[in-house]
Amino acid sequence: MRWAVSTLGLCAVLLAAPAIAQQPSRTIEVQELGAVDPFQVGSRNVLPQTIWSSSDADAVRVILEALPASNGQGWRHGGAARLAERVLLASGEPPRGGRDNFALAALRADRALAAGRVEQVYQLLERTPRLNQSSALSRLHAETGFALGETQSACNTAEGLLRGRDEPYWLRARAVCLALAGNLPAAELTADLARSSEGGRSFGAWFDALVLDRGLPSAQPVSTGLELAIAITLAPEERIGVAESAPAWLKRAAARTGPAITLPEQLDEALEAAMAMEGADRAAALAAIAQQDIDRLIAAEALAARLDDAVSEGRFAEVARAYAMEIETIPINEQTLVHGPRFILALALEGELERAWRWREALLSGPERDRPSREMNGQPGMLTPPPASFGFTEEDPWEPPAPAIMVALDMAIGIAADDIGSGPFGAILAARAEDARPERLAQLAGLAALGASVPEAVRVQLLETGSEEGSTGREAHFASMAALSLVNSSRAEVLLLAAGLIETSNGSAQAYALASYLLERAGHRAEALQLILEALAEESA
Repeated sequence: MRWAVSTLGLCAVLLAAPAIAQQPSRTIEVQELGAVDPFQVGSRNVLPQTIWSSSDADAVRVILEALPASNGQGWRHGGAARLAERVLLASGEPPRGGRDNFALAALRADRALAAGRVEQVYQLLERTPRLNQSSALSRLHAETGFALGETQSACNTAEGLLRGRDEPYWLRARAVCLALAGNLPAAELTADLARSSEGGRSFGAWFDALVLDRGLPSAQPVSTGLELAIAITLAPEERIGVAESAPAWLKRAAARTGPAITLPEQLDEALEAAMAMEGADRAAALAAIAQQDIDRLIAAEALAARLDDAVSEGRFAEVARAYAMEIETIPINEQTLVHGPRFILALALEGELERAWRWREALLSGPERDRPSREMNGQPGMLTPPPASFGFTEEDPWEPPAPAIMVALDMAIGIAADDIGSGPFGAILAARAEDARPERLAQLAGLAALGASVPEAVRVQLLETGSEEGSTGREAHFASMAALSLVNSSRAEVLLLAAGLIETSNGSAQAYALASYLLERAGHRAEALQLILEALAEESA
């Protein structure tokens, strides 16, 4: 997405990789370094380096093949997709028997594209070594690059490929790259070969539009990253639409296209203009205003609007985590506490427990007016002891949110702090269980599997629900495979199968209970808590 914001300077944050300290030694051993394996490259390092090497290559292949593919509509359950994405983007030694298995590495990247954001997968493939030895890996890199406007990088991959150069896709890609480079004779020659291959008819319409400068083909909607790159070249200032049957990741990439956004210089007017926008333009404009440092009260209103949109999109957890750090500099007052519940959920998702607790106190007792300084009791996020009231007087009372909202927020903070075994948290679960709708029952089931004390009535309800619903064949398949993987101490397998179990059951209580149990037994209690916390945040926001 391209946008221009007058007087709102947006600073790019550069994350420098940590330096690796090298200990001095009296002798220096020189040995030949082996080629880096694709699995040793990742774009996130939140999981152990043994995440892949604890599994067998054939088992990983079977599990990956059972997960949603990138050429479809993606995942239905956001929490399961994010769990799968964290695994698939993790780096580590390759699975046993999987070194230099480019087909397996391509399958991993494909499933990551289905589960997450195209930008993350593109960055993963940008760093993946020896792309030119695999047509499948190279195609994923080229497609994501074309879709994101990284055309030169995609064309470099098309030109450098060593194997499979005569496949129809690569003929089309090289023809387009040659045309973009101005080498029309070579482009036409390559295009003639591409026209006679599979998919040649639709490619011909796009290629002719490119070389003849005809504008966007009206009868040929975008369905690939390569076609999106052509469309952007032909109409750089237009919002590019894609075919209804196009994969989910391509639709999200196409949402980045369109004219630059210019906001008014005055921040209040800029916010008003952003609120009148729609879709990706609105999201980008609100994000820009939320990140400016000139007026943090207006930033709070912009962030609140962005989170409100995320709720409507079913992406609250994803968006809230991305912008949680902006809450750090938002003042806590009567104006901002209107948005306090969602801000607290965002802070809990990001693990900012001390700040979340401070907002929670203010939400319960009122803004911090002449508040005497005091040390916090216990650790941030712990629910024992409860905070003392402060701030408002009887003449100026503060009306806290409804008890049900405070229960949900306390539950989120307790999960984020892993305080689920305490007495106060048990009381919270008892209050939460009074309205045990299906999504809440799933959260309670997952917490029970992790050792939280749930009311006996909830346990009975879980048993009754399980006997009524039964399980689908795919759900049972994921469950049995996860149990076997746990026995074999295969960490990546358990994580991916837990995500698949939640996805295939559409987030049932039985799936949450089993997935949480398996994740903890495999040493991934934090991932289980995160899965439940995200479900709570999505439901409570």
